[in-house]
Amino acid sequence: MAASILALTDDAEARDLLTELAVTEGFGVRCAITEVEAANVLHLERPGLVLVDLDMPGRAGAKFLRTIRQGPYRDLPSIAITATNDPMLTVSIDAPVFFKPGLDGLGTALERLFWPETNKTR
Repeated sequence: MAASILALTDDAEARDLLTELAVTEGFGVRCAITEVEAANVLHLERPGLVLVDLDMPGRAGAKFLRTIRQGPYRDLPSIAITATNDPMLTVSIDAPVFFKPGLDGLGTALERLFWPETNKTR
């Protein structure tokens, strides 16, 4: 069974890109458009990784990351995705950050997270 990813973004193009990239790399993906949807997914199944778009209205992505880091999901690996070049925002979330639209290196990061060289299963 493929490792699963929860992707939180309200950007349809970003969802399509993330889904295509993740599936190409062999991962299962669940997409959420709102914090509430993402929280519901977390309650139903525990993904191996959470990808969060920081460019959502009201800083919903950053708030969601902070929320999961304070609760029972605090050990869940997470990666932020943004087009924002605000160093204060990226520092405040305490997560690796990839910049849209290229997402260069995200596939490699996923591989290292789920299949480190010393424990590669694919």
